[in-house]
Amino acid sequence: MSLRFDHFRLDPAALQIFRGDAQLDAPPQVVEVLCHLIQNADRVVPRQELLDRFWPRAGTGGDAALNTCIRRIRTLLEDDADAPRYIQTRPRAGYRFVGSLMADAPPPSPVPRRAFRPALAVGLSVALTLGGAVWAWGAGMFSRPDQRIAIEPAQGLCEYVLFPHFNLGLRESLLAQVSDRLPAGYSVASDGQHADLHVRVSVRQTAQQTVVVLTLLDEGQGRVLWSGEFSEATDLENYVPLQRSLARRMAAGLTQALDRHS
Repeated sequence: MSLRFDHFRLDPAALQIFRGDAQLDAPPQVVEVLCHLIQNADRVVPRQELLDRFWPRAGTGGDAALNTCIRRIRTLLEDDADAPRYIQTRPRAGYRFVGSLMADAPPPSPVPRRAFRPALAVGLSVALTLGGAVWAWGAGMFSRPDQRIAIEPAQGLCEYVLFPHFNLGLRESLLAQVSDRLPAGYSVASDGQHADLHVRVSVRQTAQQTVVVLTLLDEGQGRVLWSGEFSEATDLENYVPLQRSLARRMAAGLTQALDRHS
């Protein structure tokens, strides 16, 4: 269910925020922190609670990350720290959402189901028959890819985490990029058990730099086929462009390695 206040609407599931009908450019973690404050609007949320929940292993870097996040939320909402309409700072205590939530609109009523007429049934049967014939003809022309590749979940190698969902988003961006670039004869496997090749992703991240190592493995033969390192500056305010940029570079390196392996 969406969270609404004034002319803003938050989608907690998709981690998106809208002003009217326009989606605002906001990092997922900023939206997630704002959602947490809204969902606990009946109390002051302590800073330590936010640090434990969103930056559990960031150490001293967590305070700076939280301060940056709160500033980004206020900028997003055009809020004023001295005269807050939405995010109020309680000195030495924490933060509280002080806006007025609106009731979300009820879901639309289901469209009444029409009676299934015999003529429609005949048409559907013919369409299915023709579709099956076309599929069978196509299946005979195109063979299945020779090798399936599994992209494993990204593994963090640092003792603390700056962005709890960074690695998940990085893998999703990599999957999207790789799916569009794979050479002929390869496909992306849905799980590692049915894969011929495996791609391991490791992430090291500080407030200054993010380093990702991609390794292509043939586990059946116990061989490392290729490995590449990719690094870029860390953006503490918005990590989504960093995810996309790294994913594009990693996908390009991986597809070049696959071309050489073919």
